[in-house]
Amino acid sequence: MGSQCCGPKVIEIILYIFQVLLLITGVAICVLGSWNFMITFHFTRVLDNHVFTSTVYLFLVVGCLVILVFFLGCCAIPKRWTKLLFCYIILLVAIFLCEVLICILAFVYQGNIAEDMKVNFKETIVNSYKSDDSKTDSIDYIQENLHCCGSFGFYDWSANSWIHNETVKNLVPDSCCKTISFECGFRDHPSNINVEGCMEIIIKEIQMNFWLLFLITLGLSVTHVIGIVCGIMLFLKLESNKLDDNNYSPQGGSGKETLLPEREQFL
Repeated sequence: MGSQCCGPKVIEIILYIFQVLLLITGVAICVLGSWNFMITFHFTRVLDNHVFTSTVYLFLVVGCLVILVFFLGCCAIPKRWTKLLFCYIILLVAIFLCEVLICILAFVYQGNIAEDMKVNFKETIVNSYKSDDSKTDSIDYIQENLHCCGSFGFYDWSANSWIHNETVKNLVPDSCCKTISFECGFRDHPSNINVEGCMEIIIKEIQMNFWLLFLITLGLSVTHVIGIVCGIMLFLKLESNKLDDNNYSPQGGSGKETLLPEREQFL
């Protein structure tokens, strides 16, 4: 009775359920990772820090690997091919290790984001606005959509070289204005522009996204441990059954040869 409860059939049923979850989570990771990348794209371009983008890219890689493992499991589990099942387990372990790395990066870096923002964002405002087109676009996008101006406040723009150009009438970029129009930033009165700095808003946005990645990845890693354990159990059961089979030939050439050493080697 005990052996039937943990027999290959029972383990296969658990793995079939796991396979469904694997496909759902793989697609969800890819969608969530893409969405996360798009909404934080301008933040990371201004920050000049690759930790967040690397974490999101790794998250997307995990999603693609999960879908790949799903298709591998569709072949390995019903056909009981132990070589494919072995690859299935190895890939699940690799996914689990990537998830652990994502959790570590997300947990550690969300606490350091404020320091990076204080240095990088103001430096970008002072040195890169109107001299680097990509960063200019990102700063304008951030200020316009988050309804903020500068890093700590609108006064940060007084250090920008573009503002001091004789041909420029603006005291702040037009993207700081409450109602945006050409050269609307010539007056920096609170009735005309958003006076709050962008830094605190961006920090909260990125920290929230890091916590989201951390919690989702942590939950997925626990689920994937179940798949790893069940995969190993099925692998060992199938290999054991091969060795117990009197008609089994290790040189059969069927592609289903055992990967475990024969018991006679240990006698």
